[in-house]
Amino acid sequence: MDKRTINIIIGVVLALFAIFMIQKHLAQREALIRKLIAEGELVEVVIAKTDIPKETTITVNMVGTATVRAKTVQPGDLTSLDSAIGKFAEIDILKGQHINSNMVRSLGGAKFLSQAVPQGMRAITISVDKVSAIEGLIKPGDNVDLVATFDVPDPMTNESEVVVVTIFQGVKVLATNKNLSQYQISNTIDTVTMALRPDDIKVLTYILQYSTIRLVLRAPLDTATEYGYTAVTWEALMRRLGMWQEMPIEPPSPTIEIYRATSVEESPTQ
Repeated sequence: MDKRTINIIIGVVLALFAIFMIQKHLAQREALIRKLIAEGELVEVVIAKTDIPKETTITVNMVGTATVRAKTVQPGDLTSLDSAIGKFAEIDILKGQHINSNMVRSLGGAKFLSQAVPQGMRAITISVDKVSAIEGLIKPGDNVDLVATFDVPDPMTNESEVVVVTIFQGVKVLATNKNLSQYQISNTIDTVTMALRPDDIKVLTYILQYSTIRLVLRAPLDTATEYGYTAVTWEALMRRLGMWQEMPIEPPSPTIEIYRATSVEESPTQ
């Protein structure tokens, strides 16, 4: 066995040994942490992974957990991510700071609409009626799809065709009329305020000029997405029912060639 092969074998053995020692160290450290947590020496607390400005709705990307000595924990420090996500900051929270219960407020306690608007989103209000608002059973905190019905002109025939299409999915409801509480349902709903991205606000504003909007309520944990935003037209409906028949294509009219001097022209036979 040559020297190069021996060096390779020694290198592989040392690498495997190093991996074994690292894994053993990590396992011992994890076991020690679990032991200290069980004994109450260590506690998991919620911390800010980034700076969270005042009156910002806290999202899953903004917070994390850290294991700290129990003696450093202050009364009211949050210990689970669920206790922070979805709430909004009462004060500016700095990156790495423990998040305390007196720093956040639940959506049900929102005083102003701006406090319920997620970061990077915008609030827009649309008019609704008894049917489009699902009998007024929609409440703040629900997620809805927006389905639009409008007339689309056919440039070939100058006629309009009714088209139904889902334009937005999983949109968060911020308020119904002036109600911001997710624990209250209004008897009659005339307006619904939702959170959309700035570009989507412009799209919805344009569509509202030419169509009617209907809200479709989602289940709380439903995150399914319809890709392609397939529109429903008369043809699509008939195909769905198995009743669509393709129109026969008329063959082109026969022509004859007419030779004139050095040029050739085609002319219909009729």
